[in-house]
Amino acid sequence: MATANSLKQELAPRTTSNNAVGAFNAEDASLVRYLGLNPSDPKSRAVVAVATRYGLDPLLKHVVVIPSGGVYITRDGYLHIAHESGQLDGIVVEREPELSEDGKEWAARVTVWRKDMRHPFTFPGRYPVAGSNKVYAQEMALKAAEAHALRRAFNVAGLPAYDERRPGMVEPAAEYVEPEVLDAEAIEESETVE
Repeated sequence: MATANSLKQELAPRTTSNNAVGAFNAEDASLVRYLGLNPSDPKSRAVVAVATRYGLDPLLKHVVVIPSGGVYITRDGYLHIAHESGQLDGIVVEREPELSEDGKEWAARVTVWRKDMRHPFTFPGRYPVAGSNKVYAQEMALKAAEAHALRRAFNVAGLPAYDERRPGMVEPAAEYVEPEVLDAEAIEESETVE
């Protein structure tokens, strides 16, 4: 019987000289379709690349692709990263979800403690009352706070958490900026002018 860890390894193989980043195993075609992933879609390949990089399991929804937004790590994915590190020392809810003064959103505050650091990571989370998950809006605010704090405490940069998404949120398109090539002679001249 396959374990969740072996399935993760099969779906998202570790990158080696034989595997391209984000490569799918051909043997898992039906599993890939079940997860709604398409091996020729860059967003789906990004899910596999992120899962491989952080040791996440797409079957457990640690990392997901949102068709209109891109790749997201879920709160459960961040929690997995924290536990795997061996450095998670606790999560404290500092402020239970409360309705904002204008009544438009729920807000919560969470603190994450690490064993190897003296200071904790405390962050808020918000979720609109009229959001797509109205029934669980309070819990969504708490999940957003947890995701913010876990992401910062365990240095998972560059990817927003699925639980941090807000209705109507437009994701900025990544823009490639050509790196500036510096001339060694120009650097030497600027150093001598000082």
